Amino acid sequence: MKPISFVVLCLFLASCGPATPDITPIPSLAELDVAEYPLKQPPEPESTLLYFADSIEGDPRLLHADERANKFYFDNWYCGVETQNPMAMCATLGDDELVAWEEYENTGFGHVIVTHNGAEIYRIDLGQGSPISALQRLWTYDDHWALETAYVTQRTEGNTIYSDVIGHITVDGELLNVQYGYEEAFGFQTIRGKPFYFFKRDGKISANYDGVEIPLDYDEVPHYNCCGYATLNPSMFQNMVAFFVRKGETWYYAEIGVFSQP
Repeated sequence: MKPISFVVLCLFLASCGPATPDITPIPSLAELDVAEYPLKQPPEPESTLLYFADSIEGDPRLLHADERANKFYFDNWYCGVETQNPMAMCATLGDDELVAWEEYENTGFGHVIVTHNGAEIYRIDLGQGSPISALQRLWTYDDHWALETAYVTQRTEGNTIYSDVIGHITVDGELLNVQYGYEEAFGFQTIRGKPFYFFKRDGKISANYDGVEIPLDYDEVPHYNCCGYATLNPSMFQNMVAFFVRKGETWYYAEIGVFSQP
């Protein structure tokens, strides 16, 4: 089974072994593997069938079956019964509790509120309500908290209403989109306990792992899709993320994860 490209990211070049043209060392706190497998055609919603290029032997999704078993159970993060906000999310930070939920005005515009032990510490605008969940995730890791939200703008063309969505990621009350000049930031999760997310800058999508930017230069990574198209969104696991990506006219199935650590 051969990926079209395989990149190893590590803390020190010496720890990566002999350098080869297929290995790009980038400072990080762990080895991060990036593998891309070309497809003959774009992935289809509501389907697990992928048509890999002839250069791919077998189904690469079988490579990390153990990591796929360690997924995040996001439904367990909802705590609406306790907060009386049906879609509220809860997280603990040491002995403290963080809660986040959506609120919408009569105008149809809303915001997400974050509280710390019952006191409001942050709020961010969400734009207009839509079928897309504006409150994506509330995370905690080490001594930090992170919030991912989707800002929605609706537009009408003919008899069809479209939702334009921009992802925002906030860490400890600081909006990363503004701090680092991102056009969009999305797909926040932890990989082996370290923060990871995608971002768009200058029209290209790359990633950040534990504070280190990974230059991927993707043209498209489907995300925030709802309903049947949600199957195209990134799949998050505790040690990896699996997703679809377009570079130019070619689509890929891709995986990013830490697989070499015990």
